[in-house]
Amino acid sequence: MRTQPLSILIVEDDADTLVSLCNLTAMRYPHISIHCSDQGKNALETYLRHSPDIVVTDISMPVMDGISMAAEMKALNPDVAIIAFTSYTESSYLLRAIEVGIDNYLLKPLLCEKLYAVIDKQIRLKNELARRKQVERALLKSQNELQMANVLLEQRVKERTADLQASIIELESFSYSVSHDLRAPLRHINSFSTILAEEFADELPEAARLYLERIGKASTRMGALIDHLLQLSRVGRAELKLGPVDLSEMAQGIVSSLQETYPERCVQVAVDDDMTVLGDQELMTRLLENLLGNAWKYTSKKPLAHIEFGKTALAGQETFFVKDDGAGFDMAYKDNLFVAFQRLHSGEFEGDGIGLATAQRIVHRHGGHIWAGGGVDQGATFFFTLPVHF
Repeated sequence: MRTQPLSILIVEDDADTLVSLCNLTAMRYPHISIHCSDQGKNALETYLRHSPDIVVTDISMPVMDGISMAAEMKALNPDVAIIAFTSYTESSYLLRAIEVGIDNYLLKPLLCEKLYAVIDKQIRLKNELARRKQVERALLKSQNELQMANVLLEQRVKERTADLQASIIELESFSYSVSHDLRAPLRHINSFSTILAEEFADELPEAARLYLERIGKASTRMGALIDHLLQLSRVGRAELKLGPVDLSEMAQGIVSSLQETYPERCVQVAVDDDMTVLGDQELMTRLLENLLGNAWKYTSKKPLAHIEFGKTALAGQETFFVKDDGAGFDMAYKDNLFVAFQRLHSGEFEGDGIGLATAQRIVHRHGGHIWAGGGVDQGATFFFTLPVHF
């Protein structure tokens, strides 16, 4: 997967601790190169020679502390992962660590399990980054090969290559934004909130503590939104594994799960029989979960609700539909339904506006089309087609 093995640099000014950490890390990761250094200056020289992917460092050290060392390493390579550890009483270092961009911050006494968990996470991130770069190189190589095709197919190859390049650039830009630009502010919010809560707990009035709790909840919600965006991007990347999919049986299972989760709801659900298509089992499950879950959610205000999943013929083409008699929507805003974060019922119903965008991407990946009709307080019907079915 990688052109060269991962490597880790461990920096610790206490000789016994350094030896112990290096030995334990080498035993834990036998296939990873381990470099050791006893202070910041020497560690910088080691870094310039070996360019390790991950740096594990003490913060409080003579000559050059871990923060200053980390700042220089980040200047050389912003993608280097730095894991810093220090004692609880030195929490003032945390402010500088956040500004420098240290990836993880652990408190002493250092527990191997916690350190390994953080290292494992960084290894997964590094391998994923290497995998994406490998895929990009493979795609670029394929482009060069396609450009050598015969003249009759040259224009078609160029058009498809341009579309593929645009998708790759969009995906890489999105993944980078999620992993860096979006998560970094959340780390700052969580870190500063934690400092306030821990360092000034005795001085904060009750109202201030409540505000900090609200900040934490808002940060958690933002993290969930980021995760949903990542799921949306993975739908576009996942390899399709086509096979026969029984939509009727799948829908019955989803409805049963909803009824078990919300036993207080009174919902009559009708599902047509023998609806089998050629599709990806996992993506079809997500599609129906989103559409049926959407209908379930927007009928929650009704004492007795009705939901129907079936098929019909529109313009000579077999078309599937999910229909409900819930809140509905204003058709003037139908173009916003499948746009991420564009919610037509903000505040009334839970959600983040990702479900229908995901449903649309799944249908499009199968070569189909999805659209909706409805009216305010008149329910909604979502239609979708799949080009190949049984």
